[in-house]
Amino acid sequence: MQKLLKRAQQAQRMAVRRSDVKKEGEEIGKRIRTRRSLREAVEHARQNVLDARKARKEDWELGPIAPKRDLGFNSYGVVSAPMRLDWDNDGINRVRPEILEQRCAWAGGPKRLNLAPGDRVVLLDGPDRGKIDRIKEVKENTGTILLEKYHKVLSQGMLNQPPQSKAVPVSLSAVRLVYPIPDPATGIVRDTIIHQLKPIRANMKSPNMTFERWEHGKKWDRVALGLNMIIPWPKVEVPEVQTTEADTIRSEVEHRTFYHTLLRPPMPEVVIDELRNKYSRFRTRHDPEYIEKTLRFEASSKKNQEAKLRTMQTPREELNEKRRQLKASKGEPGLSDDMLEKIGQLMAKKGGEASSQAGASAVTAKSTP
Repeated sequence: MQKLLKRAQQAQRMAVRRSDVKKEGEEIGKRIRTRRSLREAVEHARQNVLDARKARKEDWELGPIAPKRDLGFNSYGVVSAPMRLDWDNDGINRVRPEILEQRCAWAGGPKRLNLAPGDRVVLLDGPDRGKIDRIKEVKENTGTILLEKYHKVLSQGMLNQPPQSKAVPVSLSAVRLVYPIPDPATGIVRDTIIHQLKPIRANMKSPNMTFERWEHGKKWDRVALGLNMIIPWPKVEVPEVQTTEADTIRSEVEHRTFYHTLLRPPMPEVVIDELRNKYSRFRTRHDPEYIEKTLRFEASSKKNQEAKLRTMQTPREELNEKRRQLKASKGEPGLSDDMLEKIGQLMAKKGGEASSQAGASAVTAKSTP
């Protein structure tokens, strides 16, 4: 039986080892593909810079007769590298910690980033500099955000589809938070650019703390340094889950439809063999008949092995084995009546000598002044 358990444990270890090797190979393949895509995206961006420099030179030299490039039916200005729309590639391509810390420094750091979808930010760099837009998505692992209206490009569609307008990630160092704050002098509410945010402990009694925010939003407050003012978080929208016909609703799951008893099994034994492979190497619970058959086979194998070893014994080993068998047949040695009588006499003699020596020592102690 130990052999079966050992075989199942070995099969489990081998399966785990194969799974780890396969997973490691997949991770290596993903990193190789990501590195190749990143190289292509960088090369594509470099080529765009060279083309723009060439086009600017042609426009300067040719003037009115310069070629018109944005005709609408060509791929001028269309991004063909998907990596430029998602530099992290679903978390595979990681940003260095020092760069991530530098991007998120003004917003409280990457661990407690004080920005959320719905915040209004102003762009500090790029062609849309000075424009205000709302955050659509925050990517904390890369320190970038996606905007709703601005900073978009035309991306090449798949399967010869027309280009689509998609948002390009913007570094957090290129934006600042905008929040309407009343002017202390005039009382007029104006949009104020906040250059530094700091996370603090949440005020649970604040009206801005709601159950939806605690479940799906940030669990801390943010304060604007220099203004000493807590900036409220945007309203948190609870994600709506739509139930389809293929889904099982909660009421159906909690409704009990089966009542098992101790008089009959919950399912026929034949069904168990259909659900679980009867001859699987990972099986640890076996039928009583199979266990009995295995034990008989192990006993017969052990007996045959002992018989084979017995045929290979030397004459001295055979003599020693006969002596052991003879000694085992005699059993434990016992004490006869004569031996018990002699033991009693010896114990009485030693007891008398001990008592006489004790009396002599007591008399000597009394006679000593």
